[in-house]
Amino acid sequence: MSDDMTIDWSYSNARLYESCPRSLFYHYWQQINRNTDSEAADERVLRGQLGAGVVIGNAIHTALGEHIGRWSRGKQTGIKIIRQVARNYIHNVIDANPTLGTDVDPESLIHTTDTHIGRFFQIIWPQIRGHRYILHEETHSFKIGSTKVWVRPDLCTRDSGKFVITDWKSRQPALFEDPSLQLRVYALWAYQEFEPDIDRISTQLVFTSDGRIDHQSVDEVDLTQLEDQIAADVLKWGNPNDRANFSTDESFEKCSNCPYLFSCETGQTKIKNNQ
Repeated sequence: MSDDMTIDWSYSNARLYESCPRSLFYHYWQQINRNTDSEAADERVLRGQLGAGVVIGNAIHTALGEHIGRWSRGKQTGIKIIRQVARNYIHNVIDANPTLGTDVDPESLIHTTDTHIGRFFQIIWPQIRGHRYILHEETHSFKIGSTKVWVRPDLCTRDSGKFVITDWKSRQPALFEDPSLQLRVYALWAYQEFEPDIDRISTQLVFTSDGRIDHQSVDEVDLTQLEDQIAADVLKWGNPNDRANFSTDESFEKCSNCPYLFSCETGQTKIKNNQ
């Protein structure tokens, strides 16, 4: 959290506010009470509503993180090992959430993750394994003026002198998701911390569903506009002590899946009136 009474900026916080401003208010105070900080905590909220798609996405991210970690340390890795990591994740989640097993077929989840991981090793990994490893899944912060900004890139490497930022996607972006914004934030962080030549920063979205790699470029104009957007967002969010700054934008579907429903009377009313 920032030292003054403002909310730190992260891509995940921006998504929460865009979906429903009140959810960002509750999220902020939950983090304060738990004394947690970072984009990692934000992502756990956004991925925390269990369902087949969430379990698959988390299993794939966990497995690829294990693969990159093994690769970076020179340890044995490969499709068989990494598929088992994903399978173990799925079984652990179902064991910890018994009701989930009644709603989804574990074997179907495993089949889907196996397919994604197979496509990763067949199509995607040959294009990355020649890179020089820098870091993966580390939480970092940097400053834009007085605002603290949090990032947690999936993978950073060097290739032919370029600083390459890779973000895994197991599905197509959903509503309130702007992966190009996420990549621009990563690029801004890299520009401050690693590579002062913006032309030597490369960002890419990697889709494990079909093996597609979406390369995106950024320039100094993009980064200047992003800095302005971050400053405007934090100003718009206002003082987190005042709940009135954070209006509700309720719908039955959003409220039903909101992790803060237990705190939100407006959301509870919305659910009650639609039952």
